[in-house]
Amino acid sequence: MKESFSASQEKLILLLLASIQFAHTMDFMVMMPLGPQLMRLFNLSPAQFGQIVSAYGISSGIAGFVLAPFIDRYDRKLVLRFCMIGLFAGTLLCGLASSAFVLLIARCIAGFFGGALGGLVQAVISDVFPPQRRGYAISRVMISFSISSILGLPVGLALANHFGWHMPFFIVSFMLAVLFFVAIFRFPTLVSHIDSNITVRDRVVQLSHLFVERRAILGFLMTFFIIAGQFLVIIYISPYIVKNLNFSESYLPVMYFLGGAASIFTMPLIGKATDSMGAPKIFPAGVLVSIVPLFALTHLNTTNLYFILTVTTLFMVCMGARMVPYSSLLTTVVEPKKRGAYLSMNASVQSLAQGGAGLLAGVLITQNSSGQLEGYTTSGWIAALFSLVTIGLGYQIAKASANSAPQKDSMLPSPQQPTSD
Repeated sequence: MKESFSASQEKLILLLLASIQFAHTMDFMVMMPLGPQLMRLFNLSPAQFGQIVSAYGISSGIAGFVLAPFIDRYDRKLVLRFCMIGLFAGTLLCGLASSAFVLLIARCIAGFFGGALGGLVQAVISDVFPPQRRGYAISRVMISFSISSILGLPVGLALANHFGWHMPFFIVSFMLAVLFFVAIFRFPTLVSHIDSNITVRDRVVQLSHLFVERRAILGFLMTFFIIAGQFLVIIYISPYIVKNLNFSESYLPVMYFLGGAASIFTMPLIGKATDSMGAPKIFPAGVLVSIVPLFALTHLNTTNLYFILTVTTLFMVCMGARMVPYSSLLTTVVEPKKRGAYLSMNASVQSLAQGGAGLLAGVLITQNSSGQLEGYTTSGWIAALFSLVTIGLGYQIAKASANSAPQKDSMLPSPQQPTSD
């Protein structure tokens, strides 16, 4: 029998998921703005820095494929706690790292468990909210990305400037410890997705079929191209504007604050538009709009502070906004009993795309004798091309989903919309 939840319980679930996603996002994202410090302190080349960033994504990708056969066999709450413990351990080790090698190992550990959390959060949303309300739920959880930019990254960078680069990781570790105990007592049991008649072997066979199902393959491809396109640019934003445009490191917190603050207002609007007009219509429009600031950012040649901040803010808003209809569209790919495993595997593809983008960008981007980065514009052209590819893939997914049977997986007693946030 499927669980049902009151409006207050829904809000609590979303709040916990958003808080966990905030900590997970901070854990992953803080590496990129710390790039100038880490490259200087550890004497890292752009390629070496890209490898450390990529370690998190590659490890996350491996985790998703390893855990996919098991994720739908257990209570979501149990899996959530398991992943949070592992992410806490890896993040704490990042803060204690005394060398680039130890930091690399720590990022692999954090990535393994953090990657599993990404798919799990989407699975919980899909368990609790029906398709017609997932845009609302996803946009609320994804606000955590904006809050991490408004509050987490600026504060983390400010503390890193005063107490050393280790401090942001200690803060995230503390947050994860607190959220772990909150989840123990307040997160609900979710077991309606469990089919006890399916063994692990059956699940492996079932999951292997996803690699030959047309819609599943389209979903994997869309995920790869949209994420790889973003991270070809995102990873080196801070090093590029600091080294090439004489952007002061002290202004990096301001840059992330502005991008996050703007996204706080735009993300819920995109979520409402996705629910009312449909993800198939909103997604291609969002992708086309996002290419403009993407191209502008990777071709900047001015040192004007206000212009740089305007471009980076628009870039962050557009990148985040297009992820709402993308995520909503992705939940229609498979039926509910496969969804947790599929989203876990898709999170692996997402993580591998992040890691692959970091490695590719590390090859494309080099540092000249004057310390400036070269090849960032090439990354921008490739990112724009990848974005255009996702439009065609999204259209194919929407077309295939429209021709399939409607999903009947609502966990709620009625489709009533919440009246407040």
